[in-house]
Amino acid sequence: MTSEANDSFASQRGIRLSYKVIFYLLAWILALIATDPSLKYSALAYLFPLGLAAFVNLRLGNDGGWWALGGATFIYLLHAFFYFRSKTTRSTMMWLALLVVLLICNVSGCREQLPRH
Repeated sequence: MTSEANDSFASQRGIRLSYKVIFYLLAWILALIATDPSLKYSALAYLFPLGLAAFVNLRLGNDGGWWALGGATFIYLLHAFFYFRSKTTRSTMMWLALLVVLLICNVSGCREQLPRH
């Protein structure tokens, strides 16, 4: 096999970048809507990663400060790095499944932090 044949075969096995971006954005948008369906607190969307800290410990999510927000954001950035660098369909789907699990935990933590009326 030539190098071109190997390259085209490898590219057929993986998921195209445009589909990865669509799946990634769709997961995030669905998670943000699941957190606050009324979009009443949409101005606080930048604090969304704190839900992951709140899932681990509600006090950490509420009183953790900037380091808790930075740590949760770092986890998501590290995940994005590995997700977008995945080469095979299998690894991409595993990273996407991990994102879904992280976002479910995040949504749960965020919902615990939101005031109840």
